[in-house]
Amino acid sequence: MIQVKYFGIIAEAAQCESENIAQENMTLSKILSDLTSRHSLGEYNFQIAVNRKIVSNLSEQLLQDGDEIAFLPPFSGG
Repeated sequence: MIQVKYFGIIAEAAQCESENIAQENMTLSKILSDLTSRHSLGEYNFQIAVNRKIVSNLSEQLLQDGDEIAFLPPFSGG
């Protein structure tokens, strides 16, 4: 299973804070495309973290069983 976590406004839009995906050995870009469409996240700005590391290249990274994806909206504070 791949665990997906949503934070802030992204969690509100997805109407959940987390979900599990049974698909393994899929590319990060494919899973993000599916989740963005399913939860209508296209209008939001966010970064993606895989296994707690922010990634900038979302293309062909393969996800494995036990991986974690996090949708991170812009944070502010002081």
